[in-house]
Amino acid sequence: MNEPMSAEEMKAKIDFEWDDGHVVPEVVNPEVEFLFRRMIETTHQKVDPKQGERILDVGCGRATDGVKLAREGAVVIGLEPSHIMIAHARRHIAENGADMAVIHGVGEYLPFRPQSMDKVVCKGALDHFLDPVKVISQIALVLKPEGKAVISIANFESLGFKLGKGVCRFRKLLGFKDGEGKLPWEIPVDHTVKFDYHLVRRLVNKDFEVEQGIGVSLLFGVPWWGTFLSKCPPGMSRAILNTLDKVARHVPSLSDVVVLRCRPKNGGKRSLSQSSTS
Repeated sequence: MNEPMSAEEMKAKIDFEWDDGHVVPEVVNPEVEFLFRRMIETTHQKVDPKQGERILDVGCGRATDGVKLAREGAVVIGLEPSHIMIAHARRHIAENGADMAVIHGVGEYLPFRPQSMDKVVCKGALDHFLDPVKVISQIALVLKPEGKAVISIANFESLGFKLGKGVCRFRKLLGFKDGEGKLPWEIPVDHTVKFDYHLVRRLVNKDFEVEQGIGVSLLFGVPWWGTFLSKCPPGMSRAILNTLDKVARHVPSLSDVVVLRCRPKNGGKRSLSQSSTS
């Protein structure tokens, strides 16, 4: 992890104009669509929103997840550093008639009272923040003692990425060159940490007890996998992906995405004591 930095140093390094237009590839093969969809569905299931609960979405992006939570009666607040993404989010909220607020801020300095949230969700955003350790501590700080945090993150030590790297090494031995563009297992330029299952577990363990850790999807990143699935009958490709997803749930260390459901350690007392001494 990076060394702690001041708020001024952090502000100078944050991209307040970040846009997600590059995230989804132009050609979406079945395994890509499946991975994104199952990550959304599984995260939502683990948040399990209830009527009237105060839920904070850290790094809310376009607010697509927040709108779904709000539709189930939760009081949702989205926090987002990028002005561009906030504009996207507010447009999406207005188009769907959702009752959700979006504010500008960063995960390292959550502008909320301690123990004011019933649940906090951070989906696909933790590896974008400059100080993920501090983000986790802040999440623990704003959660009620009986609150829950749900963290979803890409696993860069997945089975798919391991197999993909092995195939590439073998091809190089045979004299083949890699194609143009970034390979799936190479960390994107807008990521600050290359997370895997064990690393994210160690990170959250400082402030949380993990109630459940499950995997989502399997074999994303294997060369020609998407091409193979796209040539299969739709029913067959769905059956294959669903079967692999069921396996992934039980082996999160090898899955494409990791989802953790956590509760604050000692009722959040550790984070409160850290806040009072900082």
